[in-house]
Amino acid sequence: MKRHMIALAACILALSGAAAAQPLLSDAPHRLPFEISFYGGFSLSQIKGTTNYQDQWGWNLLRNVNEQTAIATSAKAGYAAGGELAFYFTPNFGIQALFSYTKMNVPNSADCTFAWTWNDGSSYTQTATWPGTGSFSSTPLSLDLIGRVSTGRLDGTFSAGVTLFMNSFTQNSSMGYGITTITQNTDGTYTQSVDALKVGLTFSGWPTLKKTMVGANIGAGLTYMLSDSIGIRADVRYYYCPAAVLTWNFVLGTYDGVFFGDITNEPFDNSDVQLLQETSNSFTMRINPSFLHLTLGLVFLFGGGR
Repeated sequence: MKRHMIALAACILALSGAAAAQPLLSDAPHRLPFEISFYGGFSLSQIKGTTNYQDQWGWNLLRNVNEQTAIATSAKAGYAAGGELAFYFTPNFGIQALFSYTKMNVPNSADCTFAWTWNDGSSYTQTATWPGTGSFSSTPLSLDLIGRVSTGRLDGTFSAGVTLFMNSFTQNSSMGYGITTITQNTDGTYTQSVDALKVGLTFSGWPTLKKTMVGANIGAGLTYMLSDSIGIRADVRYYYCPAAVLTWNFVLGTYDGVFFGDITNEPFDNSDVQLLQETSNSFTMRINPSFLHLTLGLVFLFGGGR
């Protein structure tokens, strides 16, 4: 984020320097009342979420099994694009409609730890880290009040208003699920085996009531006018979207043990899901989908002078 802020600051300084080197359009500039712009740039998100799972159990020769999985997700910088249409009732005050689109990768990591203790006191521990994938995209539509201050070739703008978010969030991750089996040997004895299954977790989209959300935005921009009707604008805008709690879905199927290789093709079905849901764990993730846009674009003024 620091690099992106430095780049935007450099653009603003360059525009300011260029304005100082050029003659003023007029001593008291009058801007045209209608404005349309198109822009692109970076998007920085506040999405960070965690899910923690822990369980203890034992069976037959196993005195205790302690299994834990910690899933953490964090968004990477993405891209932003969009446009705006504004109408100024006065030279300094108007109304603005914004439309934009942003998308970014949201990878995750699942850290798994298993500790087995047998009735004879022997024990051992295994750990694993499994990377996962995910993405976030949003189409915010905003209606703002906008203020403008003009001096020579430079326009400073400030706007804020209400935003309708249409969001999509996907995650593909894993959790460790302990398993034990007993098999009969050829000599009539029995062997108890242990391992962990790498069970898939996923969710796609928002909960039904959260897919479309209402929030707000606030932003400021600096425009360098190339002529009476065309300019270049650098803009910083923060989009606030309320937090949401998402629920993981378990991927049913057959899995092999990940540590020892003695257990293969073990089914993970609805009965296992029911056992997990009876524990004190919450298979959810709370995320904050708010984000910041750092953009650069072209501005077009039209509609006749005042």
